[in-house]
Amino acid sequence: MSVGSGEFARGWPVLTAAFLGVAIGVSSLYFYSLGVFIKPMAAEFGWTRGQASLGALVGTAAAAAAAIPIGRLVDRFGGKRVGLISLALLALGFFALGTATAGLASFLLLTFIVSLVTAGSSPIAFTRLVVTAFLRFRGIALGLVLAGTGTGAILIPALLTPYVAEHGWRSGFMALALVVAALTPIVALLFTRCADEVRTAPADEMTLAELARTPAFRLLAATFFLAAVAVLGTVVQFVPMLSDWGFSPAGAGGVASLIGVAAIVGRLAAGLLIDRYPAAIVTVALLLCAAAGLLMLGLGGVTFAAPGAIVTGLAIGAEVDLIAFLVARHFPPLAYGKAYGAIYMAFLIGGAAGPALSGYLRDRTGDYQASLVIAAILLACAAAVASRLRRVPAWSEGEGGGSERRGEAAS
Repeated sequence: MSVGSGEFARGWPVLTAAFLGVAIGVSSLYFYSLGVFIKPMAAEFGWTRGQASLGALVGTAAAAAAAIPIGRLVDRFGGKRVGLISLALLALGFFALGTATAGLASFLLLTFIVSLVTAGSSPIAFTRLVVTAFLRFRGIALGLVLAGTGTGAILIPALLTPYVAEHGWRSGFMALALVVAALTPIVALLFTRCADEVRTAPADEMTLAELARTPAFRLLAATFFLAAVAVLGTVVQFVPMLSDWGFSPAGAGGVASLIGVAAIVGRLAAGLLIDRYPAAIVTVALLLCAAAGLLMLGLGGVTFAAPGAIVTGLAIGAEVDLIAFLVARHFPPLAYGKAYGAIYMAFLIGGAAGPALSGYLRDRTGDYQASLVIAAILLACAAAVASRLRRVPAWSEGEGGGSERRGEAAS
């Protein structure tokens, strides 16, 4: 049996549990449903599009604030425990949003609380399980697991958009609560078949100051902050943008679901590529392709709605996969949770700013063209920053231990 097939034979419970956890977690069900709720909630409460988009800003900012503490908890107590508790809290959070929202203030307060206490259902917890179980085929393993968010991006717009149009946004939140509550026990059952996790002792922790001093941290944080502003701002506003262009709720959901299909392809493609080629070059190439796609969408408008959805999905699919892989490459395993949390915080801060910025620009200009062109420019800037990763060695190389994986020395 080859090393790769041995990894998959031993690690399939980890892959399956992590895939489901990511698929029903806050980064999938919650994030990809935000755009579905913007227009009906704005219509009921009389919000502007910019005000309705504040939910994404507040929620993502709360998740960003929780990212580093969650990373530390994952390192100390393991991804299984943190992930399951967070999924249970997410089900309760969706229920609260559907029953207790009475206006903008209550919506933003609930969004903040839910995003804060459910941050452990993000990829931070689930990818740590994968990077410790896989080495030779870590890239494709991460791609398979993180395809869970792509699955959510396919199903949520296609199913939830017409459901909310017919039954109302409160029923939409209740439906999401039931999905998480029903699938979390399956994740827990699969975790019982996974090997025990290696946990980080306090003496082995890497401090935030030590993280911040590393070139890899600074470059990765800047790259994924810029990329998140561009791509996540586009994703959240995609359904409202299609609606503005004259699409019906079902039609908008159908086109937006292409983001999920493309996200899965992007994750798998990124995983395959970074198992074979220098990760920095793969990162730069994917960011430049995404920049070209968003520029095409911004200049071409409704004509390029479907291609734009595909490019957006490819970009977000590759981004999250690349974060996990590059963190595992440039930081020691016992510091993975904290390093991922810190870089994911930068990613989430960008994701918080992006939807609010695009919503504000839409209110000022009357359409989304300006925000799409700006997003393309930001992605080009992210590619320029990422190109400098080629000069940063893997963590084991920096310690004199040589490259962990084939092809890493070249990147």
